[in-house]
Amino acid sequence: MNAQENVFKNEMVGFACYFAGQPSKTVEKYTKKLNSENYKWISKRLESENKAEKYMSVISLEKLTELGKYKLNQTELNLITEIKKSTELVSVCSGCTYFQKIELKNMFTDEMLTMGSYWLKNNIKE
Repeated sequence: MNAQENVFKNEMVGFACYFAGQPSKTVEKYTKKLNSENYKWISKRLESENKAEKYMSVISLEKLTELGKYKLNQTELNLITEIKKSTELVSVCSGCTYFQKIELKNMFTDEMLTMGSYWLKNNIKE
């Protein structure tokens, strides 16, 4: 079994995957939603069954809030707190060979947030 068979492709967080360094389908979807400023759609995904969407919603909404482009309500804050403690598994890819399942709570470490921060900087205009 190769590394790519061990992950959920429809629930993958990846900013530069495979040989061509492409974003995962989830990241592409969020890029479009941010570019069209569809923040309510992003907010609704905090309750998604898709763990990659939960992660992408958290980092997107937190960055939008930090920039004063969105105001989180109490329900959203509670959901974000729960997601950041979650042991649910999310698939992650980077390059050609790194494909892993990681607990959601571990996606919020400085190391894991680095690529997400770079993506956010390029997709949310300050």
